[in-house]
Amino acid sequence: MERISVEEALNLVLDKVKPKTGTENLPLNEALGRVCAGKIEAPIDNPPFDRSPLDGYAFYSTDSADASETSPVILRVAGTVYAGDNYTAKLKRGEAVRIMTGAMFPPGCDCMVMQENVQTGKNGTEIFISSPVGAYENYIHSGEDIRKGELLMNEGERLSFAHLAVLAAMGFLNVPVKVLPAIGFFCTGDELAPAGKPLPAGKIYNSNEALIGFRIRELGFTPKILPASGDDAGVTAAKIDAVIEELDVLVTTGAVSVGEKDIFHEVFKILGVEKLFWRLNSKPGGGILCGIYRGRPLLCLSGNPFAALTGFELIVKPVLGKIASRSDLAVRKQRVKPDGDLAAKPVRRFIRARIENGTAHFPTGHLSGQIFSIVGCDCLLDIPAGTALNSGVEVEALLF
Repeated sequence: MERISVEEALNLVLDKVKPKTGTENLPLNEALGRVCAGKIEAPIDNPPFDRSPLDGYAFYSTDSADASETSPVILRVAGTVYAGDNYTAKLKRGEAVRIMTGAMFPPGCDCMVMQENVQTGKNGTEIFISSPVGAYENYIHSGEDIRKGELLMNEGERLSFAHLAVLAAMGFLNVPVKVLPAIGFFCTGDELAPAGKPLPAGKIYNSNEALIGFRIRELGFTPKILPASGDDAGVTAAKIDAVIEELDVLVTTGAVSVGEKDIFHEVFKILGVEKLFWRLNSKPGGGILCGIYRGRPLLCLSGNPFAALTGFELIVKPVLGKIASRSDLAVRKQRVKPDGDLAAKPVRRFIRARIENGTAHFPTGHLSGQIFSIVGCDCLLDIPAGTALNSGVEVEALLF
């Protein structure tokens, strides 16, 4: 297969996958970051009653119409209403009620005055109003925030802390969400050694399991991490065959190039995988092999850490977005100005960088196998083939 563009490759996979179906009802405290499975309308008004925004006194506004500095109106304090009280007594003309922030207005009262704007007398049993208070002044109406029947959220919205707070205010215990896709992931390579033990000569610790595994988690999923595999095509094929029915997508790293131990070409043959593409006409991350096996996408990334991450961001993340009905995982772009220069190369390049106030800062380490320079980066600078990167000249960035 010839190398193809990132955009062509992504469309090939997206055309083969569909959003995962199925819903579940979750308690609010388990639903953060999940995707809403249907329209939700407000079952009640919020606030559910007319209430006071401040501490002070509630009364009939018409009783204060003639109030002035020289001739204040005197109102008798008939009682006190606290937040949470159900105050049902109707006031008489010439009366007021001491009212606290958030408390329900007594029947008929249509205004309130802050306590610091009145004088009290007779041990707090009367107040002096020295200026008129208008109808519905300092007054929060029932439903002022949310009306009963109002659309709270649409199907497909990702539930943030704010969404969940709104649902809590409406009295919801649970919320319907879309079922998460089952994402499998494992790394390959005879050179991989487990952490926590001395590193044998010629071996490396498995950083890709953390790099890609935690990136999947950071996006709001819980991957099924399988043990790393050695460079044996038959064993790896059997491993995939044993788990694929439990998954919606399988991601791997390593063994996708042209060396003797790049086994995934043989794995695809053993399993009869429908190959979609192999290799992108860009670097790093161009060494990516993708296919469909039993209706599931099999996305095999490079074994070099930054190449694996680049392939993940360009291909895997938007594929996960479609399967999970997560529009926020589609490719997002921003024009930025780099603060350094890079010479032109004949291939399209993606350079790790960090954006601050519209300026992209990029590290000195750009090799596919370098991992430390990924720390702090939040985008990939997209440099077209044959184009130099020039300080202060806008370039497109793909946002993590």
